[in-house]
Amino acid sequence: MRNFYFQLVFLFLICSKIFSQELIQVTDETLTVNSVSAINGHTRNTAEITLPEKTKGYIYRISVTPKGSNALSNSLFDLLQTIGSTNISLTSSFAKYAIKNGDNNSVDAFIFDNVVDANNFLNKRDGHWSLCKSMLNRVSCCFASQECIGRKVYFGFRNNNAMQGLNVRLEIVALVDQSLSANYKYSYPISNTTDKEVRYLISTDNINWEEIQLRNGYKFSHLVSVAELYFKITTLRKSVAYKITPNERYKIYWNTNGYLDLTRY
Repeated sequence: MRNFYFQLVFLFLICSKIFSQELIQVTDETLTVNSVSAINGHTRNTAEITLPEKTKGYIYRISVTPKGSNALSNSLFDLLQTIGSTNISLTSSFAKYAIKNGDNNSVDAFIFDNVVDANNFLNKRDGHWSLCKSMLNRVSCCFASQECIGRKVYFGFRNNNAMQGLNVRLEIVALVDQSLSANYKYSYPISNTTDKEVRYLISTDNINWEEIQLRNGYKFSHLVSVAELYFKITTLRKSVAYKITPNERYKIYWNTNGYLDLTRY
């Protein structure tokens, strides 16, 4: 009898977890990226995406067609609704939902976790932006992501075609888990641009601190549910401390006094 009771409790917990999932359409928009030869045309474009609270991941579809035409198909949201939110796993393949076309026009697609990188990409400040994910020469694709998640994410598109302007239809459907206790996750990307591995401290309340170890040349995005984060780093007993804001891009560097420091870039 006891075993039967525990089995019922286990099944209840599993079912509660599954049925707490729901699908929310975040965007279905079309952006234009002009050809390289276009006069006064922009060969790049970006989209700012605000994810719903308690998003555990999202499914996105990118469809590329010649400028002036449309990618005709059932919406990604409608297709996923036929599966049902309780049956969707973010580890599944969604390639079958990609819209197939025969013109083979393609774009380079990118996902950024902060607005600084997205703007630097848009303004062609190459060498001054980093990314969360890249997808080069995509005609059409459909993927799920559990990695590039924050309160806001940014999609960027680049047209390398010399003559053909392109339309890019971007569809994003969030998989929201109402059982999650945290709300929005704010992103704080920190890069180590020094020549050595560094250790620094972060805190959400300026009282309790966590030590982070970051290798040189690497970036780490802190995802937390608060809209400000405290940072501290020490060199030879010389400490600097800051309160930093989300969706900015920060780097650890050597300042002119020879101490480790933090700045936006």
